[in-house]
Amino acid sequence: MLWWDSVYTSVDDFRQCGQITCRVTNNRTLQNHMDTRMFIFYGSHFKPYGLPFPRKQNHLWALLHEESPRNAYILSHEPTLTYFNFTSSYNQRSDYPIATQWLQCPDWLQDKEFLLPLVDKNRLRKSGLAPILYLQSDCDVPSDRDTFVELLKKYIPVDSYGACGHNKDMPKRLRFENSMAPLDEREFFQFAARYKFTLAMENYVCEDYVTEKLWRPFRLGSVPIVFGAPNVKEYLPSNKSAILVEDFEDIKDLAEYVKLLDKNNILYNDYLRFKEQPTSNTKLKKLLKDRDWVPDYCKRKHRSPFQRLKQTQKQEGLTHSSLFIGFECFLCNQIHKIEKQVYSDEIGMQFDSHVATSDQYYCPSPRMFDENGHYSVHDEKWSSEWTFGKYEAMALKKLYDAQTTSSEREFSNLALTMLDEEAHGDDY
Repeated sequence: MLWWDSVYTSVDDFRQCGQITCRVTNNRTLQNHMDTRMFIFYGSHFKPYGLPFPRKQNHLWALLHEESPRNAYILSHEPTLTYFNFTSSYNQRSDYPIATQWLQCPDWLQDKEFLLPLVDKNRLRKSGLAPILYLQSDCDVPSDRDTFVELLKKYIPVDSYGACGHNKDMPKRLRFENSMAPLDEREFFQFAARYKFTLAMENYVCEDYVTEKLWRPFRLGSVPIVFGAPNVKEYLPSNKSAILVEDFEDIKDLAEYVKLLDKNNILYNDYLRFKEQPTSNTKLKKLLKDRDWVPDYCKRKHRSPFQRLKQTQKQEGLTHSSLFIGFECFLCNQIHKIEKQVYSDEIGMQFDSHVATSDQYYCPSPRMFDENGHYSVHDEKWSSEWTFGKYEAMALKKLYDAQTTSSEREFSNLALTMLDEEAHGDDY
């Protein structure tokens, strides 16, 4: 298995996947080796102008991308995804879905290590702490979240510590100008847990796309105010554990509701009751149970029966330490299944090649918030970038049909030419 656009600086190793084994490498000199079967591409590094051509009949292609499409719009357009046999993305329709990649452990949501008593939160509110935390330094993104935050500030105080909408400074030791590492430190967790509410707004609005922005407030006991995946309710630990932007008539209505919870301890505590017992969301529990990768940081002092089972599975090579290795083993299994089928003695048996579909990764064109906080306005800037991905996909098709590569500049010019040809029609 050859990582073509790799997540690794260097890798050449063997993956033991249960009873089978595959070699994983990013050594491109092995492109035409007789045993090379799978080419793996990482979405953020995907270079459509430099693919491993010619593609042989027994070459399988796989795509992994845990991010939103904002840095790879070409993947949201036909026919790009159909060139791949297998995909791994946040979307539950992908072959190896990783929507829960940021949710560390099954009982992680109920963890109370950083939960601050409400009496302390109320005391901090009286001393001048805003009810809402916003911490984001990735500004001007396709979800237009910064506009929403500025609108919200007109109705309720928001402490914004990042570069986006900045109005308050973090303690110097917790700032992350050069590294995001402080965001995973205990001191930062204690700092963020002081807030009653946290804005959890994704950088792109895609079905199933949920990140640490949602999960971290749950663990810290800060009620998330959520904007992102249209189906985010499918991932909440309970029916009343988060405030969803889409549930309100307008942004003023949302602010008034947050003010009500801020003043009413009983109503506020209703949103934290999910920490008293295991999640009631059966779909979320199943997603976590079926996951065959458990990061090392999920290890706890007191392992639940589920975790002990996972540890046993790990010892047997059935559970993996990261989603990347898990996907590699998934692909390894696919290769062995295909090889077994191809070389079967049964007369007439042929391998029916698995082909990915566009809905395994698709995200719609970005929009903007209007003055009432409705995400409904056409966004010329971001939608034009999303649309250009369509012409990149058309350029890729031309290269793919010819089984040839190009330079990055030549590829960009080809996409621009196709855009102009469609814009001018017969007059071009």
